[in-house]
Amino acid sequence: MRYQLTPINTRPWLLNGLSLRLIESHYENHYGGALRRLNAITEQLESLDFDKTPGYVVNSLKREQLIALNSTLLHELYFASMAFGDGRPTEVLAQAFTRDFGSVDRWRSEFVAMAKGLAGGSGWVLLVYVPRDRRLINQYASDHGQATAGGIPILALDMYEHAYHIDFGANATAYIDTFQRNIDWNAIRGCGTGPSTATPRPEGVRGPAGCRGRGSQGDAGLRRAGPDHRCSSEVLHLPAAGHHGWRRVA
Repeated sequence: MRYQLTPINTRPWLLNGLSLRLIESHYENHYGGALRRLNAITEQLESLDFDKTPGYVVNSLKREQLIALNSTLLHELYFASMAFGDGRPTEVLAQAFTRDFGSVDRWRSEFVAMAKGLAGGSGWVLLVYVPRDRRLINQYASDHGQATAGGIPILALDMYEHAYHIDFGANATAYIDTFQRNIDWNAIRGCGTGPSTATPRPEGVRGPAGCRGRGSQGDAGLRRAGPDHRCSSEVLHLPAAGHHGWRRVA
């Protein structure tokens, strides 16, 4: 199969404190680069005769495929996590933070502390819904290959230097604060925040990867994408917010 560029659900020219140049470079060079690697690795795997290929070669390619795949998925969620707004969680999500962390401030303090701990290095800080426990957690990831088994990421902060160096240099703290101001809480309202009579499942909450559109690695230009629902009201019995985004098109 060939992976396609996914529409990114943000309008970069409206973000507060993040330049269009930074977002475009991040989207084209790092998200796009991960997508190109993923396609190249996948094509190589599809061409193998597994009966004749040494196991260490297969496993090495599968490891690189996992890293590239997770990189594309996390970058899609990262871009979809931001929009122009006041940076304050919705009332429903604030209630969920109080339930699972003690308060919104307590959640934010932990999330920011984790991000600052990755400053000058690399990795991700994720807000994850764990269906088994029906609660939200903050997850640390030092690379693209770490994930909470069974967890559903609903908010992602990219702490690789490419995500902020153009605008902030080495000042990761300013970048973290700016990201907080740009979180699109309306897009993630309802994720694991309310009671459900259905058994929570991954397909019940889908990130921006679920919003597919045409695209290619060589696309250019800006175009608004279709609506994205990161949380399914079918599972959570809460209304999901849709919003338009942008993507590269020919």
